[in-house]
Amino acid sequence: MFCVGYCIMGKKDIGKFQPVRIKLGGRFRVVRTVHDAYKLMVTEWPIHDGPALYRAEVTCLDAFNDATPAAEVRKKFLVAASEAHLEYVV
Repeated sequence: MFCVGYCIMGKKDIGKFQPVRIKLGGRFRVVRTVHDAYKLMVTEWPIHDGPALYRAEVTCLDAFNDATPAAEVRKKFLVAASEAHLEYVV
């Protein structure tokens, strides 16, 4: 179980999308799901505020509630990565 603001139980595989390799902490991580994206943004992201980060986090929450497709989360995640000046491979 992963809790930040509210708990996400049993939703680790929710919203799979085309993998993104993103460099955080000197190594590349593979992000494949909405859960992966959200967890990285709230626990390991190098910035703690920013308009793209906020929109990406809200989009993840919408996806957890089946209101937004995973592909939209991926798009917003990549914009947030650019905002944070992170290196990524799509």
